[in-house]
Amino acid sequence: MKRLMTEDIRRAVKGRWRRLGEAVAAEGVSIDSRSAGADDLFIAIRGQRFDGHDFLPQAAAAGCVAAIVEQDAALDDESLTGFTGGVIGVADTTEALGALASYYRKTLPATIVAVTGSNGKTTVKGMIHHILSGRLKGTASPASFNNAIGVPLTLLSACADDDYVICEAGTNAPGEIADLARIIRPDIAVITSVAQVHLAGLGDLEHIAMEKASLLMGLMPGGLAVVWADSEPLTSAVRAYDAKLVRFGQDDSAELRLTRYEPTVGGGRFELNGRLWVDLAVPGRHNALNALAAIAVAHRFGTDDAHAAAAMGDYVGREMRTEPIEAGTVTIINDAYNANPASLQAGAEAMASFPGKRRVVVAGDMLELGPAGEALHLSAGESLANAGVDLVIGIGSLGKYIAQGASSVGSIKTEEIKSVRLACKNLPGMLNPGDVVLLKGSRLTAMERLVAPIQAAFEKPRKGGQSVKKP
Repeated sequence: MKRLMTEDIRRAVKGRWRRLGEAVAAEGVSIDSRSAGADDLFIAIRGQRFDGHDFLPQAAAAGCVAAIVEQDAALDDESLTGFTGGVIGVADTTEALGALASYYRKTLPATIVAVTGSNGKTTVKGMIHHILSGRLKGTASPASFNNAIGVPLTLLSACADDDYVICEAGTNAPGEIADLARIIRPDIAVITSVAQVHLAGLGDLEHIAMEKASLLMGLMPGGLAVVWADSEPLTSAVRAYDAKLVRFGQDDSAELRLTRYEPTVGGGRFELNGRLWVDLAVPGRHNALNALAAIAVAHRFGTDDAHAAAAMGDYVGREMRTEPIEAGTVTIINDAYNANPASLQAGAEAMASFPGKRRVVVAGDMLELGPAGEALHLSAGESLANAGVDLVIGIGSLGKYIAQGASSVGSIKTEEIKSVRLACKNLPGMLNPGDVVLLKGSRLTAMERLVAPIQAAFEKPRKGGQSVKKP
């Protein structure tokens, strides 16, 4: 972050001085006293488990020059006197964080890119950053910084000489994307996909599409919208906005069209517009579509297809997103970061990139699907019948319906386990040497816990260790 004077910060957040300090500059923003640094501005956020107001002395001791707190928070003198630049009071510190980011965004000369979607937004963000960083300087949000706290922190971490900033925008309730769009004010807005996810908060596919499309509400004049072409609800939703569109996908309307896809060992390759083949180090048709979105953004920065395609050849996916893990004679595909019916199907199809004797889907609960949850788990299981899967293991109170759906439509073998805790004990005994195993489930299920037990059962033992299963 470039330097901001404390009085400018107070005006940006419409705050009042609770303790007036010296006229100093903040050079960064922190909401965590453990990672706060010298000359940072500390913003005391109230969370579900922690309250930043309790850590004001630690933030001051770390060198923070000023703080933003709730105006009505009961604070002792020790909490207020340690900041050279003073303490600013506001009605809501999370809203103040957003207001400061909105102010700061207006000072940035960088091209601002915002990415949203039901699936693929973190991957597309990473692909865009991977292509652009080869010749430009820029900032991309870490991990999944995609909410009312993460988005402002991403913008505030940008440097004055950045060429680009990439923000990720997420939602599970109506209006959240629009609120983030007003902060980000993107020059380029990307909508990666629309799928049945967060139905408990968003209702149905049409409302999900409307929520994602509301990112275009914040587009700067002359801005570009890069939009998935393969969804009629999304196509309809974006018509409400006057924006220049570039569409990507498999539909004939797409300017960047996926005309062919072929799996390769551990990855894939696809044909762009019937003329250019692009190699991918990550598996799955869904990642080919993600790459198309990234290439469309790269075009706006003057990158041609050939250079973008070359960059995609060595893009490595993020942890727990179709992440291959070798466990002796078993290959684990750790796709456990999150799950919904569409991403489960995509993960199962991605297994074709990994040679093995059997293809095993280990599927946990897919949460936030509302009253349709049971039916959607059943239909998700049915969809696995055409994905070349040999064994489906459903885990949890909803995951069991995925197994039941799979068994209802074909000859797929299925098993059910009541919980991930029990699966840690029982799953390795259900697997065989040479299996390719997909782990998939919503974030709260923490399906990645199954990696270690599988590794322990199938990897070669160290000297003095236990023996493992052998072919």
